[in-house]
Amino acid sequence: MIKTILIDDEPPALEVLSHLLRQYPVLEIVGEYTDIEAACQRLRQEPVQLVFLDIHMPPANGLDAARRMYQYQNNLAIVFVTAHNQFALQAFEVNAVDYIVKPVIKRRLDATIEKIMSKCPPAAYEPLPKRQGEFLNRLLGGTLTVDKEIAGQARQLELDATQPFSLFFLLPNTWDKTPATNCRAAMLDTLTGGSLLAWETPQGLGVLDFSSVPAGSGKETERLAADRLKTLLDARFPHAIRAVGIAQQRGDLRSLADRYREARNAALIGIRISPQAGIYHFLDSGLQVTLAHYIPQAKMDALINDTFGKLLRYDQQNGTELFATLEAILLNDSLQVVAEKLFIHYKTVLFRKQSIEKILGFPLNSFTGRTTLGVALTLLYLNQLPSATTAPSATAADKNKTRA
Repeated sequence: MIKTILIDDEPPALEVLSHLLRQYPVLEIVGEYTDIEAACQRLRQEPVQLVFLDIHMPPANGLDAARRMYQYQNNLAIVFVTAHNQFALQAFEVNAVDYIVKPVIKRRLDATIEKIMSKCPPAAYEPLPKRQGEFLNRLLGGTLTVDKEIAGQARQLELDATQPFSLFFLLPNTWDKTPATNCRAAMLDTLTGGSLLAWETPQGLGVLDFSSVPAGSGKETERLAADRLKTLLDARFPHAIRAVGIAQQRGDLRSLADRYREARNAALIGIRISPQAGIYHFLDSGLQVTLAHYIPQAKMDALINDTFGKLLRYDQQNGTELFATLEAILLNDSLQVVAEKLFIHYKTVLFRKQSIEKILGFPLNSFTGRTTLGVALTLLYLNQLPSATTAPSATAADKNKTRA
């Protein structure tokens, strides 16, 4: 993407220009300024490839400012945007890419963007699939929220913002600096094509399936599609994908962040509750995941600390494993099953349960107690991405010892 800053001393004009330019996904607007000195300071500190600059900037002059800017960055491309047409010759004498007379209209900007594409170095723009992935991640990050801007950038990337899709989140077995990460590009190539669009997210892989779903069979059809995706990847990249999460419902690009969060949460919780299943639909995740979907991060952290904080600190100070025992109690139907899974005597489990209740201050058998702890454990799982080699209880405890 082409890093771009905008400079105009009139905030309304700056806002209009920003709105229009955000419809071009090849541009990344990294700064908007009403003061030339502040913009020049930015140019001195970090690389920028393109500047949209007003000429009349009292007490400064945009033409003189352009000459200064070239001293900071030799390969800078400058487009003058002004209400005055008499400075065109002088503008091109300072090597301006283009000269736009206000009011700015999109059709005029289209021609300017074509000139910029020929002026800026090829490294400034990436292949279409990579630009599509960057666009989708900006939607996930909340940097694009206006429907008109989303639709405009989508069109530039050969996407339809209103076309419905099913969303799948693929949680890899390893997603760090290991040799396994070398296959990411090949995995994306394998998944992309026809009705599918795959991209790399901060937590794994996202897949949009634009194929139509028969009315009344959405959930089952999506499960079958998820199974095909996992089977396809398992054939070429054995054990690369640990879990596939499916969003609650179909959506479009305007609701991408919500659908992605649903699919991701379904995978993260599902793999803890039923690790052998491999495919998890948000609709099967239960009330706790649904509640977690709407709880702000600050409240998540507070609930986790209020419920598990004392227990984790006790474990840390005394070398006990009460948190791991509590986790096993919450995830299993009986204390006998807990004893078998932890390879300890039933009476040991019973003793640990009594110790946990004493530390927490309420009985684990109560409806309120188990519900509160169940929600807190769900939130804990959603606050982390499990590694391929770490047991669930150890991962949970380690993270929250750091919090404590």
